[in-house]
Amino acid sequence: MKKILLLNDQCDWSSFLMERPFINRINFVCLLMVVVSLFFGGSCANAQSARDQLLMITSSSCPWCEAFEEEVGGIYDQTEEAVFLPLRRHDFYDVMPNDLEQITPATMTPTFIILSNGAEIGRIIGYPGAELFWWRLSEFIDFGTQLETNFKNKIK
Repeated sequence: MKKILLLNDQCDWSSFLMERPFINRINFVCLLMVVVSLFFGGSCANAQSARDQLLMITSSSCPWCEAFEEEVGGIYDQTEEAVFLPLRRHDFYDVMPNDLEQITPATMTPTFIILSNGAEIGRIIGYPGAELFWWRLSEFIDFGTQLETNFKNKIK
């Protein structure tokens, strides 16, 4: 005879989890992780939209976008530039999200839009190759001032 466990005020979660088969515990943990990620995901998305970022307008049919991904996209997150301008990709044919509605639409792919507090401060149209991309991007980042500001904020 199977033991039936009812959830009520006298039952604690640890006994519930221990009474269930292993697969049910895994399902419960996965469900809990989904709920937590949904709860915190919204607040993270709002936080990201408010800070500086590099927005890449891309298309799956664009050979220059593919070249960027092969040469730069795979390592971008590991660079100093990514600390100051995290890369955010947006498909050319998708509707712009609410936090990007005020930006002038791109006319070609790839277009890299440099955003500071949600406002556009510059654009790199097209992908000129890795060396020229890094040089053009460096025009928008003052590493010395940024590092000094971040250091002062951490001390406070």
